[in-house]
Amino acid sequence: MNFIKNKYFSLLLSISPLLIAGQNIKDTSIYAPLFTINYAYQLPEGDLRDRFGLNHNLGFSSGIKLSSSWIFDIQGSFIFGQNVKDTTIIDHLQNSQGWIINQYGEENRVLIHERGLTLSFQVGKIFDFIGPNPNSGLLIKSGIGIIRHKIKIENENNLVPQLNPEKLPYYDRLTMGLLLTEFIGYQHMSNNRLTNFYIGIEASQGLTRGMRDYQIDLMAPLKEKRLDLLFGLRLGWIIPVFRQAPQEFYIN
Repeated sequence: MNFIKNKYFSLLLSISPLLIAGQNIKDTSIYAPLFTINYAYQLPEGDLRDRFGLNHNLGFSSGIKLSSSWIFDIQGSFIFGQNVKDTTIIDHLQNSQGWIINQYGEENRVLIHERGLTLSFQVGKIFDFIGPNPNSGLLIKSGIGIIRHKIKIENENNLVPQLNPEKLPYYDRLTMGLLLTEFIGYQHMSNNRLTNFYIGIEASQGLTRGMRDYQIDLMAPLKEKRLDLLFGLRLGWIIPVFRQAPQEFYIN
């Protein structure tokens, strides 16, 4: 499966220059469907800072760039990280040495991670006072969507009965809500059609709330309203698919 995905991605990279070859990207702002793969390293703030540390964010988007330099796209991303600050969720399971004992009376390793998802609709515009052509320049975007995050617990070999898969939702701090995003940076689409990317600063605000009716360690529901903030540097690789320009001469 990985081999097929790699071959498909390589094919997209190889044919995109052929698809855009007929258009004058050097002098004209061009309409084009855009596909991007992007990554951000993010710093949490607000209520999210109390739960998690620095995280990774891997995103994918699909959209269009209009000849007017407006961009519209739908972006989804996967949030992940190892820096979980709120370890109190399993404190009550630990013995005096800080270990969790499994069903055989042995010390059992338990790992906790950050996991999350975002989905948003974004609108942006390129201001082409910098860059090699009208399709490059200052890029400003904003978006609206949803964010979902939780604490993932890995119970090694599922030997701790209190942390079997059916009980994990009672610990995970599942949180969800409205997401607002802003981005400012630089988008580059080269004249040779081979190097297409963007890089910039991104800010996100999650107007969220807890989604669980009960959390075992709290002995109460998790329904609090939150303001979850993320700030980071995002880098994206663009795969443009420009339509062919019409031929100037035809032979009957």
